[in-house]
Amino acid sequence: MLTQRRVTDLISELDMLGIVNAVVVSKGRYGRTKEMSLSVPLEETEAVLLSDSRLGDIDDVQPFVQSRFDSN
Repeated sequence: MLTQRRVTDLISELDMLGIVNAVVVSKGRYGRTKEMSLSVPLEETEAVLLSDSRLGDIDDVQPFVQSRFDSN
């Protein structure tokens, strides 16, 4: 089981490696959060992950994408 602390450490490690860009954003009274974006091309990332024999079964998985509702 991954704890919140471990997930945060993994995100920080991916940020240091340049794979993702993670920025801490203050939400005022709602606290702070990390907003992340992929720093490498998605197609290359998928190709590398699918070439790994341990991850080959994830080809048909549809990832959850969190929507963002901006108030304009």
